[in-house]
Amino acid sequence: MSVKRIQTDEVLVYLGTERGATFFQRLRGEGLFEGDELEPSEADELRLARVLMEELGVNAAGVDVALHLRRRLFALEARARALGAALEAERRHDS
Repeated sequence: MSVKRIQTDEVLVYLGTERGATFFQRLRGEGLFEGDELEPSEADELRLARVLMEELGVNAAGVDVALHLRRRLFALEARARALGAALEAERRHDS
C-alpha cells in the first residue's frame, strides 16, 4: 500500500502561508522540505516548523535540530515498544 503524498503548496495553504513565505524559504535554505510533495509525516513536520518559527521564534537551524530529535524520539519509542513486546512474548513462551 502506497502512502499518499501531498503537494507542498496545499500544505502551505492549509497552514495559512504562501509558497514564498519567509519561514519556508529559510527551511529550504537549511535543506529541509526540498521536494514539491510531502508524505503525511513530513506535512506534520512542516506544520510544527511553522509553529516553532512563527509563534516561538525558533530559527531554521533550530527547527532542523528539533525535527531531528523528534524523529529520533519516535524511533526510540517504537524500538522500546518492540522490545517490550518481544520480552512479553518470551515471558509467555517460558511460562
